[in-house]
Amino acid sequence: MTTLLAVTGLSPAIVTETLYALSRETPSTLPERVVFVTTITGALRLQEQLFTPLPDWGGCTVWETMRRALGAHDSQLIADEPRLISYPDAASGRQAPLDDIISPLDNHAAAEAIFSAVWDVVRDPDHQLIASIAGGRKTMGALLHAAVSLIGRETDRITHVLLEPPFDTLPHFFFPSQPDVPLISSNGATYSPQDARLHLADIPFVALRNRFKELDDLPGSFLKLRDSLNQKLRHDSERTVDIHICHRTSTLSIDQIKFAVRNRALAILHFVLECNQSQKIPSDQNTAAERFNLWFAKHRTQLAPVDSSRFDESDFRRELNYLRDLLNTAPWSPAKRTLVQAPFTFTFSPNKS
Repeated sequence: MTTLLAVTGLSPAIVTETLYALSRETPSTLPERVVFVTTITGALRLQEQLFTPLPDWGGCTVWETMRRALGAHDSQLIADEPRLISYPDAASGRQAPLDDIISPLDNHAAAEAIFSAVWDVVRDPDHQLIASIAGGRKTMGALLHAAVSLIGRETDRITHVLLEPPFDTLPHFFFPSQPDVPLISSNGATYSPQDARLHLADIPFVALRNRFKELDDLPGSFLKLRDSLNQKLRHDSERTVDIHICHRTSTLSIDQIKFAVRNRALAILHFVLECNQSQKIPSDQNTAAERFNLWFAKHRTQLAPVDSSRFDESDFRRELNYLRDLLNTAPWSPAKRTLVQAPFTFTFSPNKS
């Protein structure tokens, strides 16, 4: 199941534009569920612009017309009631929805509401999240990106929709295949919606959930989670693991936790660790393989027996991937996509007869 989660404000058309762009992907993507996170004012705009029957649209709503135009099945493009950003009102003792997001307290309330909405989707491993940051206040988009970075998964997406001029400023534009009623600009020029060009941009993010396995459980509030992860990252940056390679027994010890490792991987890991210690780190794995062959010829007698005298880039990559899989639950493992390693101390015992 796929859910589009959109932060919205005064221009709900970003939702229909995003859905149209998703439908034109290969393969086409039509979310089953659509979630809006907004304010009182934003919810009113949603109702007025997307869910109110319009004479120029044959007495149908924009939403109904869009679903038909995009070929949505009965279970697709089902819109939830808007999730209103609210704050605890001391006077009434109740949660009070916000009209706008201006003050620091408003931003705090928005952060928690957006975080909660994201968590409701990503906690289910069978649900994919597409998070649209195109609407609402800029702070709302920034908070949504932060929330997905914290608790989203690599299979989730963050998107922004870009509409080419002049359609980006024309009122009553929602998607290119809407009823072909001319759109009139502020200077009186008319345009056909079918001529509109829009583009969907995927925004990169780092899925920190891969690093913090505890995020598979209920993470609590946005700000508490932020503080907790910042503390863990500071601890990580200050902590140094102890790594020892014993070529005689073909073992690797990380903070005294011992692993049996095949000899080819031990040799490559030894080389990578020495490069980091000397701060002469190869720029890529092809260069690393070439330098490793020279290093290997010089140090071979100290290493556990290896059934090869030369290694290429694919050998290098294969052995590092093997080590990452082997050390998946260890206190340390080789970094991905870089030869620069997290802080460590390194010692080794040579192979002796």
